[in-house]
Amino acid sequence: MRYAHLQSVRRGFTLVETGFAIIIVATGMLAMVAAHEAFIQQNDWGNRASQAARLGGELRERSMSLPPFDPVTGNANWGVESGELLVTDWDDMDDFDGLTASGWAGTGPLDASGSVIPGMQNWTQTVSVTSVDEKDWSTTVSNGSSDALRVSVDITWHNSASDPGEVVTTVTWVHIR
Repeated sequence: MRYAHLQSVRRGFTLVETGFAIIIVATGMLAMVAAHEAFIQQNDWGNRASQAARLGGELRERSMSLPPFDPVTGNANWGVESGELLVTDWDDMDDFDGLTASGWAGTGPLDASGSVIPGMQNWTQTVSVTSVDEKDWSTTVSNGSSDALRVSVDITWHNSASDPGEVVTTVTWVHIR
């Protein structure tokens, strides 16, 4: 009978068991937080990719109604002609060569009508237009010597005005009229 008090009934968890349970639950929660962060990053990337494709498509749509060269001067002048002060004045595709439409600068990005799209200051559209051989679009020829133009638009995302940015996508097409 002297040892009867040592045979007590065990109830609840020990401190060690409780500690292990806390570690297991905390590890699971950390894994869920990490997965959530990965999902957010993928969603942000998908959103930026779709916005970039849209911005490239806006300039491509604008190009559909334009001739390769100026309706008045033809291919005598590559680039913007005198008197074409605004992007909405540009009346041919070679005018767009060298265009940088920047949200932080207030000059872009541009929609299909040539107007600045509001609320998109983090984006830049950079356009390059080159003449290409009409039978071999991979061959660049001197500007103005062919009716086939390769238009390439880099769509860049900037975190701030001083950030050099990251090219999200490049939209390229051959413009023949």
